[in-house]
Amino acid sequence: MSKKSFEGIELPSDPNLPPWIITPKEEKLIFDRWRTKTFARCDELIKAYVECSNKYGNPVEGMKHCKEANDASMGCVAKYQKQKYLDIERDILIEEKKEKRQIYEMYREKKRREAEQAKAAAKSE
Repeated sequence: MSKKSFEGIELPSDPNLPPWIITPKEEKLIFDRWRTKTFARCDELIKAYVECSNKYGNPVEGMKHCKEANDASMGCVAKYQKQKYLDIERDILIEEKKEKRQIYEMYREKKRREAEQAKAAAKSE
């Protein structure tokens, strides 16, 4: 199935499908957004662990001495690694798709009116 577009702008999915139908590519986008936001929320803790572990030449030694920092960063990520946060991202994407669909519908209506006007103008000549 080819992507629908208007004026060369590709839509994320077929605009004729209901917005709540999510394609595999959109599921990947949802996961990527969740992951980016999660790591942004836990950035300070992750940086603290990296700084601590970089003080040691041996990675095993770094893991042993920086266990507390690692546990804190992993705990932060685990806190956001829940279905409800993926659902929030899914809801955001669905709202975006609804907005894009409305724009697409307005565009289609505009093109339909323009075609009717051109047809009427051609008849009157």
